[in-house]
Amino acid sequence: MPGYIDSCHKAVMNKLIRITKENINKISSGTIYLLSFSDNYVNDMIDEFGRNVVESINCYIDFSHKGTDKDINGKIINCIDIDNVTLLSQDADYIIVDDYYWEIYEKYVQKLVIDKDIYFFANRETSYDLDYRQRYENVPLKNIILFRSGPHASAYIKGTDFSDNARAVFEYMLSVGLNEKYELVWLVKNPDEFKHIEDNYPGVRFLSFDWSVSDVPQNRDAYYEALCLSKYIFFTDAYGFCRNARKDQIRIQLWHGCGFKTRVNFVRCEDRYEYMPVISPVYAEIHKKIYGLRDDQILITGYPKEDTIFHPRNDWKELLGIKEARKYIFWLPTFRKTDVNNLAEVDMYQLSGETGLPIAKNINDLSKLDECLRAQDMFLVLKLHPFQDRSLINIPDCSNIVFIDNESLVNNDIQINEILGFADALISDYSSVAVDYLLLDRPIAFLIDDIQEYENKRGFVFEPIREWLPGVEIKTFSELYDFIVEISKDIDSSMEKRRSISKQMHSFKDDQSCKRLIEALGIVV
Repeated sequence: MPGYIDSCHKAVMNKLIRITKENINKISSGTIYLLSFSDNYVNDMIDEFGRNVVESINCYIDFSHKGTDKDINGKIINCIDIDNVTLLSQDADYIIVDDYYWEIYEKYVQKLVIDKDIYFFANRETSYDLDYRQRYENVPLKNIILFRSGPHASAYIKGTDFSDNARAVFEYMLSVGLNEKYELVWLVKNPDEFKHIEDNYPGVRFLSFDWSVSDVPQNRDAYYEALCLSKYIFFTDAYGFCRNARKDQIRIQLWHGCGFKTRVNFVRCEDRYEYMPVISPVYAEIHKKIYGLRDDQILITGYPKEDTIFHPRNDWKELLGIKEARKYIFWLPTFRKTDVNNLAEVDMYQLSGETGLPIAKNINDLSKLDECLRAQDMFLVLKLHPFQDRSLINIPDCSNIVFIDNESLVNNDIQINEILGFADALISDYSSVAVDYLLLDRPIAFLIDDIQEYENKRGFVFEPIREWLPGVEIKTFSELYDFIVEISKDIDSSMEKRRSISKQMHSFKDDQSCKRLIEALGIVV
């Protein structure tokens, strides 16, 4: 794949031109067709060039096959699916409004019959990115490894910016001394929160991802020097920040789970990063399909964060205020509805009932579970997904049902996989945590009372899904109650099914996934 900075120079000689204040008047005086549609980009374009741009927009051409008509300040912009484009006006001007302007131009626009210049709008961050890329295009890469985790910056959730697979890789690198050969740089929300790590480890630095548009030149320079000159870029989830990487930079999409849910909003990613690790050949095929990747981009190494399951931290009960008990059952439901800004695309639906939880929908249900747990000297540890809208969950005070929120884990610097090893059993539904937990070969229950609704709304990567759930299927409250009784009596009724599925889902069952990944990438310790 050609480097993006090289492509930008090539584009200027061909037909892709950046909109500027010098040429916008020519464009906005006629008819404009938008190629792709990003709400943020369109709004930024209006802010920069004025309302006249909107008046000239006729429609937008959608390449995802999922577009809908848009309302821009009261004007309806019609969506035309790429498959329905038959003849395009040579009198119109065409503007790409998307982060991936070059990819859209190269993959789609050049196939259209448009015998004229194509424009793209660069918002503030993209403009800075282009400028810095040009500054560093002939500068050799440095021994920098860049890290980022969590969703895109506009959907920031406290704690997710230093977590998950990216953090596991980082901590492994520290353990083998790679910070003495490379500078390990993290992009987080607030770098001051991590100064203690910088102080304790040489060769480690934290920068803010908000510095990509900072008004402070020193901060902006630091951000783009690391981004433009790093040899390796590891990230969990959001990857748009490194979309214009050079051809000699290696980007690794670690993702956060090999699970059951399918991907929201399919986009081919074969040109958006170089590699993605998975846990088995089964998931290699799944991730190639749902992320649009080639065979050579998939690394079957295991997931870095799964290494920590084998080394749980012993201070968790003290830190979280959980009492000693004979057994602990962890309950980690996936989210159905989120209140996180700019994550509406992953919203599902609100569960009915008083509690907002699956199966145990009434306060009385939780009281019954609490009584059973208390009688058996057991605790049920309930941890919600960070995306879940907490206002929709109503959990009463109980003696043996303990609720731990994301804030408690973040404040105590606890990753969920660091304490999962203390669970004698797991209750989940469609969360990938159940696949992680398979490594421990302990009982799992799946709450599937809304499985059909979930499949219709989101969808699964396995068909039929119920044949791939490695545990007890629970559809009623009485079945949930019975599962807890089973655990209290050391009954493991789903062992055979779980072990059979586990063999297919996991190629490795050890704490060496980080090591395998680093070796697969050719990073020498």
